Amino acid sequence: MSPAIRLARIATDDCLPLRREVLWPGLTEEECRVPQDPEATHLGAFDGDRLVGCLSLCPIGPGLVQLRKFAVVADLQGQGIGAQMMHEAIAICRKAGVGRLELDARSSALGFYRKFGMVPMGEIFFKGPIEHQRMALDLRT
Repeated sequence: MSPAIRLARIATDDCLPLRREVLWPGLTEEECRVPQDPEATHLGAFDGDRLVGCLSLCPIGPGLVQLRKFAVVADLQGQGIGAQMMHEAIAICRKAGVGRLELDARSSALGFYRKFGMVPMGEIFFKGPIEHQRMALDLRT
């Protein structure tokens, strides 16, 4: 049974422990920052008071936002939290008048993003040893 999840905007510093735990366990929290953090909208998913998911919506150009650093704690993955967060991220972008949402998806997550209408762009590439694919969603339709 999936937990009752509450979504809320959070600060960059709130994201860092979860980014480190889920995405970059070999780095320090400070090393888990990205250059766009100060301008980004950070969304957190809470199970009670516990932050169990986060993502960052980073403006990278006129009408263009990149979703970065999407993480859900391992013990709650596969329970719909990521989908709830993705729906909210798309709604936030639409409300802000964003025309296009992009992200660099780990190849293992391509099916998840396709469920939201995202389509692959360009060639497969690597970030370190991890295979990625750029994906995009046109929000003007």
